[in-house]
Amino acid sequence: MRLRGYRSGDADLLAGPWLAGELLGLPLADWPPLASPTRVPPPTDPSQELCIAPGLGFVRYTSLDWVHRRARVELGLHSVEGLDVLLKTVVEHGFRTLNLSRVYGWVTPVLDPPTGLLADVGFRREAVVPEGTWLDGRPVDREIWGAVRND
Repeated sequence: MRLRGYRSGDADLLAGPWLAGELLGLPLADWPPLASPTRVPPPTDPSQELCIAPGLGFVRYTSLDWVHRRARVELGLHSVEGLDVLLKTVVEHGFRTLNLSRVYGWVTPVLDPPTGLLADVGFRREAVVPEGTWLDGRPVDREIWGAVRND
């Protein structure tokens, strides 16, 4: 799989039923029917790189720190098929194309994300933030997962 740059025709892929800012922004089955979808704005500054996974959704490298070579990764997917291949592509694109030494992102365990796939591509749980976000009317924990390039 290859990631490609964002084009204005891809705007429909930037909105969907997932939790904003998640490393694994997977479609939520119990998304309220009247709730507006989460939207990601097109890139406007050099601190983010927005890529499209054709037919699946988007990958955003945000909070890019070019000095320390790290970025936070967010995914927004409309389908979970091919997630394992996409995660490998995300890490490879970050390390080889963007020349980053670390990529990381937020994971919300209460959503039961497939963290085994993250571990398979080199991510490790680095921290737990108790009551790090508000979901379904209550505070829930969040985790930071990161991958470091070994040169």
